[in-house]
Amino acid sequence: MISALLSAIAVSLLILAAVAARRRTAAGPAAALVAVICVGLAYDSAAVAIGRLLGFGPTLEAVNAPRYWIHAVLTPLLIVAGAALAARLGVTGLRRQAVRIAGGVLVTAMIALGVAADVVGLRLEPREYADTLRYGNAAAAGPPIPAIVTMLVLVAIGVLVRRTVRFPWLLLGAIAMFAAAGAGAAHFWLGNVGELLLQLAVVATVLRAARPAPDTPAPHPTHEPLPQH
Repeated sequence: MISALLSAIAVSLLILAAVAARRRTAAGPAAALVAVICVGLAYDSAAVAIGRLLGFGPTLEAVNAPRYWIHAVLTPLLIVAGAALAARLGVTGLRRQAVRIAGGVLVTAMIALGVAADVVGLRLEPREYADTLRYGNAAAAGPPIPAIVTMLVLVAIGVLVRRTVRFPWLLLGAIAMFAAAGAGAAHFWLGNVGELLLQLAVVATVLRAARPAPDTPAPHPTHEPLPQH
């Protein structure tokens, strides 16, 4: 049951990746980055979905190991994608050089922290849940700071987008992911559901950013009153 759900999530994320990639010209480079993130998250869900077919062993370890690279590197890049889309939608404050530099430093720091915790310190251990087999990180300790910071920043960006263009979906998607990640501590698959909901919201934002700006209506000509005789 859970394996089938994760397979469906993986397929859905690949569809979202294709949708985002097709809008890369109209929505800017952020759409291509969103597509890459969707593909990475699709791999994450698919790797767990096929665990029962492979069984515990070196093959499943090799399939699971890239999942930690994906989360360590791609998750913070959601900040880059979200900020770029928001700036394209008119959140002009995110275009300031100081804000972009600060954002770049933050993203780099979160990637470095994620790599240190989930890649350099990775120690795989077999885990079984319902009909799924996967390898978890036995060395993980404490809350996932990079993911938490990323979601909080996305919530803030979502608020700005909501205020600027009355588009609520990025905000709602970030909140849904934040809630799902918390629940995922007990049931890991809820985190995958949250990732799908977030990427639905992000791709919806890509589609919104790809829409052409409405034309300014031409002023109506002023008709002078006819002279009266």
